[in-house]
Amino acid sequence: MPDIAFATSGSTGPPVTWLRTEAQLHAEAALVHDVVLGSARFGRIVSYAPPGHLYGRLYGRELPRLEDVPVTGLWDEPLTVPPLDDGVPTLLVCLPSTWQLLARHTAALARHGRVTALHSTGPATPAAHQVAERLADTGFRAYELLGSTETGAVAHRPVAGEHTGGLPWRLLPDVEVLPGGVADGDGTVQRLRVTSPRLARRTGTEAPPDDWELPDLVAPVTPRTFHHVGRASRLVKVNGVRCDLARVEDLARAGCPGLDLVCAPVSDPVRGEHYEVFYAGPATVDPAELRRRLGRLPSGLPAPRAVHRVPRIPRSATGKVLTAELTATAHPAQEAEHV
Repeated sequence: MPDIAFATSGSTGPPVTWLRTEAQLHAEAALVHDVVLGSARFGRIVSYAPPGHLYGRLYGRELPRLEDVPVTGLWDEPLTVPPLDDGVPTLLVCLPSTWQLLARHTAALARHGRVTALHSTGPATPAAHQVAERLADTGFRAYELLGSTETGAVAHRPVAGEHTGGLPWRLLPDVEVLPGGVADGDGTVQRLRVTSPRLARRTGTEAPPDDWELPDLVAPVTPRTFHHVGRASRLVKVNGVRCDLARVEDLARAGCPGLDLVCAPVSDPVRGEHYEVFYAGPATVDPAELRRRLGRLPSGLPAPRAVHRVPRIPRSATGKVLTAELTATAHPAQEAEHV
């Protein structure tokens, strides 16, 4: 049986193809089912994740096959509400965008009482935490996976309510953390470097690597648990001030409802690192006005170097922002407001 190819999203550069064996796919689906989902028996799986992506293939095809469960594929119909009126134990394979849909149907989810949601491909969104909070004590369960195309899933945790402190991540049983590059001066935060029998093989090579370093920054709690601090690509230092772009995005979206908005890191000849904001939304919001709003970010968060209005935010099939493609659209003639 030939290996199965999966490409990285190309969110920060050209896509790269990684190969996995059928045995690796089977092992991961079984491991997540037994360890993360508690060997739960489902009567139906509803997947919003495209099967061409590793996450979608694992839980929209491999797991249904492994458990002999019918699957409803909604990756081409992301606004379709899952069946919620028959009480059949259901697993929802969610993308970040799926949670906005679920947030509008929490009453139906609560009545159903036998729904489990699985989340991956990016951090759990504010909507995911809101859904978890509203459905506490209703029988609804939600879990998120941390990993990559290169590594597969490496860690898991429950999706916490929006007013719950961040829960630590726990490594899957077949994953080990290796000493990684220190990312902070005090040595408490490091890049997540792992080894596992499920590491993929890059196309053109004969064997998987011995280990792989993810772009995730973690603070160890115990030998097998850690807090996720952020992604190296999402943290920049502007004039020596550390800035979490994910936090800037959350604050900006809260103050600008209706805008599709993202922050992108950029190099800066004076400050070394900086970031710019790109948004798509109503024409009534001009870059200069948005730039003034962002100038009032809480203390310690530097304002963006520039703000760009774009026709759309380019994303992969799983919703990841294609940063390289996005920043390539910024040019002097484009409408922007600079520092």
